[in-house]
Amino acid sequence: MVRRSVLTVFAVIATAFAILSVVTLPGPASAITPSQTAVTSIMVETGPSSVAVSPDGSSVWVTNFNSDTVSRINTATNVVTSITVGSGPSSLAVSPDGSSVWVGARNQNGVGVVARINTTTEAVTSITVGFYPSSVAVSPDGSSVWVTNLINVSRIDTTTDAVTVITVGTYPFIVAVSPDGSSVWVTNYQSDTVSRIDTATNAVTSITVGSGPYGVVVSPDGSSVWVTNNNSASVSRIDTATNAVTSITVGANPWDVVVSPDGSSVWVTNQGTGTVSRIDTASNAVTSITVGSNPSGVVVSPDGSSVWVTNQASGTVSRITFPPQSPANITATPGNAQATISWTAPTNTGGSPITGYTATASAGGQSCTTTTATSCTISGLTNGTAYDISVTATNAAGTSDPSVVSVTLTSDLVAPAFTG
Repeated sequence: MVRRSVLTVFAVIATAFAILSVVTLPGPASAITPSQTAVTSIMVETGPSSVAVSPDGSSVWVTNFNSDTVSRINTATNVVTSITVGSGPSSLAVSPDGSSVWVGARNQNGVGVVARINTTTEAVTSITVGFYPSSVAVSPDGSSVWVTNLINVSRIDTTTDAVTVITVGTYPFIVAVSPDGSSVWVTNYQSDTVSRIDTATNAVTSITVGSGPYGVVVSPDGSSVWVTNNNSASVSRIDTATNAVTSITVGANPWDVVVSPDGSSVWVTNQGTGTVSRIDTASNAVTSITVGSNPSGVVVSPDGSSVWVTNQASGTVSRITFPPQSPANITATPGNAQATISWTAPTNTGGSPITGYTATASAGGQSCTTTTATSCTISGLTNGTAYDISVTATNAAGTSDPSVVSVTLTSDLVAPAFTG
């Protein structure tokens, strides 16, 4: 296997960190249909890179490498607040209970630290780790924080703040913890490998993937690990039962990767194309969505309704939303040449408010619409005829799949004619 030189690796480090110093600011359930999305741009501070979302979905957290800050975005309003942490914050993770955010940075003396933000008070404390912490992950039970330091991995005991050092492959970049907490996965950029750490023993095994592995994530059910290969425009899918690897082509220079909460889709930022790739985990089929310049970090909200992407070169965060889920509990009450249709609003609005509902009769095409009401009456129907009634919900991103109910307007609904 051909190895890249140390200078090449540090060029990649420059892509991850130093490039941020020259940026300029500009003057679902998962997606139902990836072709229907809406992208909202939110201004943060300079050099946004890593992004994470709180367990309750109320906050999105972004590291701003050039500003030495973390931005906290209120997901209900998109309002941004700023918290000062160490120098050059590059990565972060939220604890499972949402009480703290852990940020990889450096102190004023250039020493690698992990800053711990109390999410209630926004107070910041620091723990010293190894050289240049590049990635942070928290165990599912919150007892351990795992940090890659470009030389080794630090394991922090969150109760005592004690640090244990673990040796993995060459130039470890990104770390992820399995949902059950039994294993930790680390990409080793220079080794073209992923290290699998047994959290009970800290024992390490190695798996070969593509060229320049960078991002890594474990599926919600723990059955798959997904790795971005920055030098080969591909993603490696690792079967955790066998360690077998499947390669999937995505955009140029894939960087970060995340799996939707329901496990149905994987999202990859492609720095070379300014896009996000969505991989259907059932088929490995790939679709593409354009976002901002030099997309870096990516995260999916806990309810799957929004995907958040940091755009390094434009100082923005892209929020991708989708069409809503289908309306539920459809009923149709027949009348004389009409039917009254009722439904309940979908629980997942796609991350954007519902702007209207449409009920349509088939055959015939007669319809009725509402904006917020959850019932309407279709007129102009024919007594004695059976109709399928479909109801859809619409938001800024598009229209949901239809929910369908059948109704028959029987002839005895026609009032008898009286003669005198």
